[in-house]
Amino acid sequence: MTATDASSDHAAILAGIPQPYLVLDADLTIVAATNSYLRTTDRTREDIVGRHILEAFPENPEAVGTVEQGPLEVSLRHVLRTGEPHEMAVIQYDIPRPASEGGGFYQRFWTPVHTPVKDTDGSVRYIVQNPMDVTESVRRTREADARLRVALHAADLGSWEYEPDTDIWRRSATVDAIFGFGPGEGGPVAAPFFARMHPDDLPKVLSAVQSALESPDQTVLHFDYRVVDPATGAIKYITSRGEVLRTSTGKPRLIGVMMDVSTDRLREAALSDALKEQESLLAQKDVLLAEVNHRVKNSLQLVVSALSLQARRLTDPSTKEAFEQAISRVRAITSVHERLYRTDNPLVVEMGDYLAGLCADLATNSKLRDLLQVDVERLLMKTERAIPIALIVNELVTNAMKYAYPEGTSGPIVLSLKKVENGMLELSVSDEGVGFSGVTTSQGLGTRLVKTMAAQIGGRVETLPAEHGYRSAVIFPNEAAA
Repeated sequence: MTATDASSDHAAILAGIPQPYLVLDADLTIVAATNSYLRTTDRTREDIVGRHILEAFPENPEAVGTVEQGPLEVSLRHVLRTGEPHEMAVIQYDIPRPASEGGGFYQRFWTPVHTPVKDTDGSVRYIVQNPMDVTESVRRTREADARLRVALHAADLGSWEYEPDTDIWRRSATVDAIFGFGPGEGGPVAAPFFARMHPDDLPKVLSAVQSALESPDQTVLHFDYRVVDPATGAIKYITSRGEVLRTSTGKPRLIGVMMDVSTDRLREAALSDALKEQESLLAQKDVLLAEVNHRVKNSLQLVVSALSLQARRLTDPSTKEAFEQAISRVRAITSVHERLYRTDNPLVVEMGDYLAGLCADLATNSKLRDLLQVDVERLLMKTERAIPIALIVNELVTNAMKYAYPEGTSGPIVLSLKKVENGMLELSVSDEGVGFSGVTTSQGLGTRLVKTMAAQIGGRVETLPAEHGYRSAVIFPNEAAA
C-alpha cells in the first residue's frame, strides 16, 4: 500500500466517523471534517475546507452581539498557546443557510470542545473541534431564559460569565453599558473591563476571584468595586454576586450578576454628610446650651451675692429670714444650671446625684446635716421639670430642718423620690418630730410656692401625719427624660 493509499484511507476513516468533528491547522484553517459535521452544519467540504474557520462560518449580521466569534477564537488560541484541551460553555453560533434555501442563517447553540493534536516536538499541529449541538435543549428552556432576562432587566442587573483560564468574558448588554462600552466594543475577553476598574479596587477583585478558584469548597462570590470612565473620570459603584462552576474536566468558570449601585451610594454619601452636619449642629447646640447654663448660673450667683450683702445689713429678724429664704430658693435654681453646665447633656439632670448635692448644701449649717437621708431612684429629668422639683425640695427640706425638731431634740429627715403605681412619681420629705403644719394650714409664700411648683409639673400636694412625725409629698406624672 502506498502512502497516497494510506492517506486516502485515513481521510475516509475520518470522514466516516459518526460524531461531528472538524480539524483545524495551527492557522485555524479547516483541513478536514466528518460527514456528521457537514450534516450538522448543513455545509459541504467545498464550502469550508481550506478556509479560515471564521470565514467559513461568518457572523450573522442580524444577530450582532449574540453570536460569539470572539470567544470561539479565544478558545482555539488558548489551545494553541497552552497545548491543553478546552471545553467551552454554551455559545450561540448561527450557521449560514444555503442560497438554494433563500440564504440567511439558522440559529444554533453549541458547546464546543477543542482538543489539540501535537507534533513530535510537542507543538500543536492540529485542533480537533467537537461541536455538540444543544440548540433543542436551549430552545426548550427559552421560556425560562426569557423570564430570567425580564427579571434581570427589571432589576437593572447585568449577567456575566468568566473563564479565568482563557479570560473569556461573556456578558449581557447591561454589563457593557455599566462599563461604558458600546455593543461589541468591549471584545470577547475581560482585560478591557478590568482596565476600567478603579486601581484601588482591582487587586481586591482579583484576590477574591483567585481565592475562590483555589478553594474547592467556596462557591459564592461577592465583591464591590468602582468603575472609572476613561473619558470623563466619572466613577460608578458596582456590586457583583456570583458562583463558581467547574467543567467536566475540572476547569473553573464563574457566573454571576452585577448592579450599578451608584445612586444608592451617592444617596448614602449625602445622608452621611447630612448626619455629620446634624451632629456638628447638635454639638454646637450643646456648647451653646452649656454656655447659656453657665451664664444663667453666673447671673443667679450675682443675685445670691447681692441678696447676701443686703441680708448682712438687715437687723429685723423676720426681714432677714425672708432674705435668707429668697437666697435659698435662688441657690436651688442656680445649682440646677451649675450641674447642667458641667454635664455632657445640657438638657437633662440626673436627679439622684443632684438632690443629694442640694440636700448637702441645705444642711451645711444645720445640726441635722448628719441625720438628713436621701433615698432617690436614678432618674433623668429635663431641665423644665428639674427646676420646680428643686424648689419643692428646697422648701420641704428647709421647713423640716427648721420645725420638725424643737431645740434640744433631733431625728432623721428623709427625702425620697421613687416610682409609684399608675405611672406616677412620689417626692416626699418625712420626719419623726413634731412636724410643720404650715404647709397645709398656712398660706405663706413657701406653701404657695410648693403648690404652684407641684401644679407646674402636673402634681398634687399631700401632707399627712406619719406614724411618728409628719410626711409631706408631691405626687406627679413620671415624665423622665430617659
